[in-house]
Amino acid sequence: MKADWTNGIWHFDTAEGIQTGAARVTVCSDWLPLRNFKDVIAADPVAVYGDALPFIRQSDLNVVNVETTLGTAGKPIPKAGPNFQAEAESVRSLTEAPFHVACMANNHIMDYGPDSLASTLKALQSAGLKTVGAGMTGTEASEPLRIEVNGLQIAIVNCAEGEACRSIDNGPGAYGFDRETVIPQVRELAQKTDFVLVIFHGGREYAPLPPEYVVSDLRAVAEAGANAVIAHHPHVPQGIEVHKGVPIAYSQGNFAFWQEDGRFYTHAGYMVHLDIGRKQICKMEITPYMIEPQGLSVMKGALKEGFLNMLKLVSELLADPAHVRSAWHAFIDSVGLEGMKRMVLGPTSKLDAELEVGAAQLQNLFFTPAHRELFIRGLARVSRGELGDSPDWAKELVRLWTKALIGDEKARLTSNRSNAVFLPT
Repeated sequence: MKADWTNGIWHFDTAEGIQTGAARVTVCSDWLPLRNFKDVIAADPVAVYGDALPFIRQSDLNVVNVETTLGTAGKPIPKAGPNFQAEAESVRSLTEAPFHVACMANNHIMDYGPDSLASTLKALQSAGLKTVGAGMTGTEASEPLRIEVNGLQIAIVNCAEGEACRSIDNGPGAYGFDRETVIPQVRELAQKTDFVLVIFHGGREYAPLPPEYVVSDLRAVAEAGANAVIAHHPHVPQGIEVHKGVPIAYSQGNFAFWQEDGRFYTHAGYMVHLDIGRKQICKMEITPYMIEPQGLSVMKGALKEGFLNMLKLVSELLADPAHVRSAWHAFIDSVGLEGMKRMVLGPTSKLDAELEVGAAQLQNLFFTPAHRELFIRGLARVSRGELGDSPDWAKELVRLWTKALIGDEKARLTSNRSNAVFLPT
């Protein structure tokens, strides 16, 4: 495998060029036709993709994460975080791109209850999209999507931490990630299909590197027989590694998903393009973009070079478990004891006046791995007197990922200033 970080391209040793009958698969992350993008999409369904649209239209199979319910059915469920519900007509933004597969394993796909999930499935499927990752039963949610593209039999497994939208006891919701079920499923699909793509929605929001448990889980999925593993949910881009010949993208950042802040890394993301043959990837390429008020803008020139250099830096850190742990500890340190107290006291204070909401928010802290792991590690660090002692390079990396403003970070990335401050000593 040869990586060309200057252009964001990986050539794999298992193939000599692109085989006859091979296919290009493009994977995009979170799509939300609300906030800034509601009116943009209403006026022109594909305008939100800006100059990224040709990259979508060059692919044989396009996959996107639908991070909302569609339609008017249902009522908001008690949960941590916002409840999303968009107009069913916004599905035109997907079909006119066109996207072919809608991933539904995420923490918003049942924000307005089971009726909203049924409405969303109907809106997507009626428009001609294939769906994967959620269903009206847990069994349905866990079903992989099998699809033929240019003669290749492709299997897509879509799973998530899911939070309040996860299927429980075979009920409606998203397919929850569980190693005991996902890994045997991937192993079986690898024997029966030409290519297995696993798409995971989970991990810690806004962190520059994934927590250790995510690295362990996604590497295990790769070892089970997945040909590529692509992840999203953290709202910021994270690194890419090739583990035993299998590419793992730990977070693509946002896609057509607007956030009302001025931070660079919540407005930066990348598409993943996979040129595939039977049982192998021939080439992987990423297209980085900025998320502007009116839609996507593909990174070019010095900005693209600077961003890819920064992504390479965090990607190289993945090779050393100590660096992954240090970055995770630095993120926990940035939350701090006061932050952890607020995360507990906020829901607790609601238990009298808003019992269901407070209980749901409190349950989320114990049920969802990204939150649970933060508390387990954080409280252990407090009890040992270690909170705040993460390495300076890791603290600075976390500060950059969570605080750097768009204008400041664009200037830094295009100025050829050294990234040495973010490197372990």
